[in-house]
Amino acid sequence: MLEQPSGPPQKESAKVDGAYRLSLLKDPDTLLRLTRGRRETEFEKQQINLRKYYEKTISVNGTLQDEWIFGADIVGQWTPPGGQTGPNMNAPKQTRP
Repeated sequence: MLEQPSGPPQKESAKVDGAYRLSLLKDPDTLLRLTRGRRETEFEKQQINLRKYYEKTISVNGTLQDEWIFGADIVGQWTPPGGQTGPNMNAPKQTRP
């Protein structure tokens, strides 16, 4: 038989998940999260998964509030010079007909 916890529900502890956190070039010690949500109640539901941007430099438009950049849009991504590239970047360049 399982026991239900008594009292108000506890919020999960703040676990740092690399798929959802990034640091700024200007301040690498601060971890931030990106969300497309515009209201605080939408922040976690519309959080942007950053796993596909791993080890890339990204450019983001949005508004900073506490640990969130909300209303975020990723407008650019770059691989650092000498960095590994993915299969889509190794594809042959298109030639003009």
